[in-house]
Amino acid sequence: MSIPLKSLTQMNSDSLRYLARNTDITYLAEGSIARALIETINLEIARLGEFMSAVQANTFLDSASGPYLDVIGETYGLKRLSQIGASASESDKNIKFSVETGRLGDAFPDPQNSDQGVISPGVEISTADSSIVFRTSQHTYFDRNQKEVFVPVKASSAGTNSNVGKNRLTSHNGPSNVNVTNTKAIANGLTKESDRNYKFRIANNLAASPTGNESSIRIALLSLPDVADIKMINTARGAGTFDALLIPVGNTVNSKSLNEAQLAIEQVSAFGVNGRAVQPGYIHVKVSVRLIPVRGGRLSTVSASKQGAKNAIIGYLETIPIGGELVINRLRSSIMESVGNSVRDIRILEICLNGRPHIIRNIQPRKDEVFIPDIIEVM
Repeated sequence: MSIPLKSLTQMNSDSLRYLARNTDITYLAEGSIARALIETINLEIARLGEFMSAVQANTFLDSASGPYLDVIGETYGLKRLSQIGASASESDKNIKFSVETGRLGDAFPDPQNSDQGVISPGVEISTADSSIVFRTSQHTYFDRNQKEVFVPVKASSAGTNSNVGKNRLTSHNGPSNVNVTNTKAIANGLTKESDRNYKFRIANNLAASPTGNESSIRIALLSLPDVADIKMINTARGAGTFDALLIPVGNTVNSKSLNEAQLAIEQVSAFGVNGRAVQPGYIHVKVSVRLIPVRGGRLSTVSASKQGAKNAIIGYLETIPIGGELVINRLRSSIMESVGNSVRDIRILEICLNGRPHIIRNIQPRKDEVFIPDIIEVM
């Protein structure tokens, strides 16, 4: 705990009072030599006190900040995490190019092979307002007759500002007859680590440093940008084994993060004998809904309501946490709130889980499962 410093005004007042009481110097008015000397000396003493106070504060973990905190962290062998740009790999099945009619290979032909198409690195993909821009990062070859293909991308800028929500990337600089979208959110962009997070890692370093314990594994995995929390499952596959369930920031974990998580586990001694980083179980949800418009409703208004209802369904499913229940009444409420006065009622016609029809009722998944919007139909 730091000792409060006297202000410059208080130091001057105390010095003048001391001179008046204990010396023969009596002329201490403004402009006097004695007063000028006291104020000059006290100014330097005050500056020195402020410097010493700052040095003292930045010596302790709870009060250090900025470069002083970096020095403390580096003494423990921990460096502050640098900023990185968001990305998605081809295996994530996220960034999708597609055509409604014809063949995708006709829009992106491969000059070296007439039987296949290719999407080259550098194709720009962005939000409608171009505020977030990604670029394809590798050649993606595909059969010329395909109507859709997934590509790897990297953000053109670093930090959390490169993260983007689902279905936001809808523009590109390729052929105009080709559609593009991101089927899932991309949330692995990272801004330079904050003082608060850095302090957490430093403070827990002693518990994690022996390795082989739960803390060492949790700390290693929580440094991944799109992982919100870790759930440790001991003896998941028998005695001496464990699974580290990665709870994502959004609905899914990027495949790159999953690979990095497995490497992080292997770099520390196991919490059990054999450790594995695992994703949640994804339940792909298809929902079909019919809107019943008010009598005399305008066609344009009903069309807008359909899009609003679709967004409401996707939004509700994405708010259900891992292991959370899908509540039909909440789904209905979300849809009704989105359509306004143009619709007098809705009917949920069908719900399918992973391609299989399901009774229209509340759905409680397992604790390690999460719902993912798949096909949303609004009629």
